[in-house]
This record gives sequence, structure tokens and C-alpha cells, in this order.
Amino acid sequence: MNTDKKSLKNVLNKTWRVLSYSAGYGLGGGVTQVFTLYYMGFLTFAMGLNPLAAGAVVAVGKIWDGFIDPMMGLAVDRTRTKLGACRPWFLAAAVPVFFTYFMLWYSFGVSDGVGRFFYFLAAQILFSTAFSMGTVPYEAILPKITDSYGERTNYSSVRMVFSGLFSVGGNYIYQLLIPAETAAEYAGMQDNFLKLGLILGAVFAVPLLVAFAGTKEKIPKMQAPLPKVSLKSVFATYGDILRSKLFRRCFTLTMLGSFIYYVISISLVTFVLLIYKNTTYNLSIGPLAIPVTLSFLVVNIRDAFEMSFFIPNVVMMKKVNKHRPFLIDLPLLLTGCVILLFVTPELGVVFYFISVAFIGAGVSCLNLVPNSLMSDLADVDELISGKRREGANAGLVSLGRQVVQGLSFLVCGAVLEAFGLSDETAVSPDKAGPLSLAALKIMLCAIPIIGCAIMFVISKTYGLTPVSHALIKEKIARKHADGRAELSDSDKRTLCAVTGLRSDDMWITK
Repeated sequence: MNTDKKSLKNVLNKTWRVLSYSAGYGLGGGVTQVFTLYYMGFLTFAMGLNPLAAGAVVAVGKIWDGFIDPMMGLAVDRTRTKLGACRPWFLAAAVPVFFTYFMLWYSFGVSDGVGRFFYFLAAQILFSTAFSMGTVPYEAILPKITDSYGERTNYSSVRMVFSGLFSVGGNYIYQLLIPAETAAEYAGMQDNFLKLGLILGAVFAVPLLVAFAGTKEKIPKMQAPLPKVSLKSVFATYGDILRSKLFRRCFTLTMLGSFIYYVISISLVTFVLLIYKNTTYNLSIGPLAIPVTLSFLVVNIRDAFEMSFFIPNVVMMKKVNKHRPFLIDLPLLLTGCVILLFVTPELGVVFYFISVAFIGAGVSCLNLVPNSLMSDLADVDELISGKRREGANAGLVSLGRQVVQGLSFLVCGAVLEAFGLSDETAVSPDKAGPLSLAALKIMLCAIPIIGCAIMFVISKTYGLTPVSHALIKEKIARKHADGRAELSDSDKRTLCAVTGLRSDDMWITK
């Protein structure tokens, strides 16, 4: 009986750890969804910034975030407390995330165009700093929670389910508070955006506290002395990490996937606002007729198909390897983009819905797979360098993601303005003509098609599998235990294929 109780307690504890870790991604996944779907429209239609200026606000903020992330990664690696290296940062970031997220959606009475530009630029920089304090330690903590290739897949999978839940929840809250049928109505909803900032600020800050409460790091008994930090050592650390061919491939896949995902998310709602004027429909559910906007339907169709593909993707990741979903999902994304090429306002919304469904299925792998792949990079880095640098690895990947997100806003703003979305059409979107449709198709079709083709090629040559990862962990453990690890010729070929380095250039052979 006592054995059964102990077994049940272990299961409950493990479940709590997985759920609390996964809930922490509510900050990353939820913020990203609402931000990419609606923030460009908020700055353009509610705050009156032209699309290029709106894109520049986000781009500068994200480039700043990209500068902060590597520093944050090194700070995590140098943090040594009884709570671990990552968890204290969750606690420190919660309140700043709440206040700075609120600032993103409220201008405090600043009405001058130039003044608003600089206010939101400052708000972006402050929020990016707080966001980095929470997300970089979060990305670094999984290798400290478990060493298992399979368990990391489980954690990453549940994490993406929570990301989907927070994304859908954030979308519902946005639609409830901002019931605009046309983009022109945004300007009269200042109080609504104030409420949005307060509510979502709390929604995205609380997950950090949950992750702090429920996670537990494995703290090494013996830790090497901390080296002095200098600009030269920072560049040397990240240059050393980039020696790994596997890291470079994972980084490229993550950046391309992020860019495609952000560009599509920004463009989906903008397409509805400019081309279909965000018409309201009465959705009949039994005796009820619930009014919903077209943008609400489009976003939820995308999210529903994205989440429905999580389970088959996880099965592929566990049965074959973590990068296999790319080979299945990317062709679906390409299919959706091709269908969208033929969508026009005259065809109605059905073809748009069909294309969005394919796009939703296709983008399912763009966050799930890179997040799972990244947790193994620290092991490969240790194989090469002999150092555990989870924070530095996470900081470099986070840098790329933030810069890519900023560039995606800048590119979308530049393309829309180049194709005729001026200050006049931003205030009165009905004036947007065929050129705006062409610009949106560049962002929803041309960019994803090119990016998917590159990702497909890279994913076919991604070298890490469950077998090679088990070999890496075994040899590292042997090296730490005995001071040396015996490698057969077959082992050397495997490790060289994964890292792209000669065996003599790796710590494991020295």
C-alpha cells in the first residue's frame, strides 16, 4: 500500500513539474501570438503611425532585445544560488513584464506623432529587457531539469500545448476587448487598449511565477570557478559555440521558421482588415447566434489546425527523430501558400479559410521542432568544449529570434508602404487597392515559399538522432567519471558527422 502511495506521489510530482515548466511558456508563446497578430494594426490604425514607422518601432525594440539576450545568457551561466541558475530570474522578471507590457498598449496621453513614435520605441526597449529576463532563463532551464532525449521531447510537447492555450486565450481576450469591425474603429478604443494591456500583462507575468514554483534544477556538486567577463571573452564564447555544425543548422532552422511564422501572423489579420474589411458574422450554435469578426475566425482556424498537428508531430519526433515533422508539415504550408496566391476578394472567404487551414497545419512544426532541438544543443556544446553553457546557447538563439521578429515587422511595414498603404489608407483602409493585395501575397506566399524550401533541404541533413544523442551523453559521462572516453572509429565518425569537427578538435578526445 505504501509503495502504491509513493508511486502515485512520484507520478503527481512529475506531472506537476512538467505542467509548471510548460506553463512558463505562456510568456513566450502568448506574447508572441497577440503581438504579431495585432500590434502592427494597433500602431498603424489606433496610434496613427505609418506602416514603416510602426515596423521600425518593433524592429529597434527587437534588435535591442537581441543585444540583451546574449548578455542575459552569460548572466544565467554565472548565476549560482541554492535555487539554481535560472529560477531566480523568473521571480525577478514577473513584475517588470507586467508593467512594461501594459506600456506597449497605452500612450499616457502622448498625441504628437513624433512623440508617440519615441514613446513606443522606449516602451519596446523596456519590455524587451523584461522579456529577456524571463525567456532566456526559461530556454536554458530544460537541460538542467532532465538529461533524457525522450523526456525533453515530452516537456517540449506539453510546453507547445500551453503555448497554444495561451495563444488562443490571448486572442479571445483581444477580440472581447477590441470589438472593431473595421480598422478605422481602432482610434476610438484607447480605454479598451488600456484594459488589454493590464489584463494580458497579468496573464503573461503569472506563468513565470508558476514556473518558479514548480521547476527544480539539477545543481552540479562541483562547479568551475567563474572566469572574468570581458567583451573579448563574450565574443570568444559565442564564436566557440558557433563552431558546431549542428548548432548552425539548428540556428538557421529556428530563424527561418520564426521569420515565416511572424510574417504570416502579421499578415493574416492585416489581409482581413484591408481586403475583406473584417466583416462580422453571426455564428449559430444551437439556439444562439454569436457575432464574431472575420479576423477572429481566421486566427482560430489557423490555431485549431496548428494545435491539431501537435500530436502527430510529437509521435514522429519520438518514433523517428525530432526534425522529422519538417518533412511532413512544410509541404502542407507550401500548399496553403499556393492556394492563397489565387485568393481574391471576389472569390469570397471560403478559399481564404482553406488556405489558412493548410497554413495552420504547416506552421505547427515551426515552433515545436526548434524548441525541442534546442534543448540538446548544450550537450553537443559540452562534447566539443567540455563546458555546460545552457544560458549562452539559449541567449544566442533568443538573440536571433528577437532580431528576426523585429525584421519581420520592418519588412512587412516596408512592403505595405511600398505598395501603397500610406498614412491616408492606414486611417481609411477602404482606400487600399490592388497593390495592397499584391503586397500581402508577397508576405503570405512568396516569403514562406522561399523559406520553406531552404528549411526542407537543411532538415534532411540534420544529424542528431536519439541514437547519436545517447552516444554523446554516454561519452560525456564516461569522460567526467574516468577523465577519458574511449571512442571507436564508428563513434568518431558519428560525432564528427554531428559536429562538423575533427575528433581531435573536440574536448571529448583530449
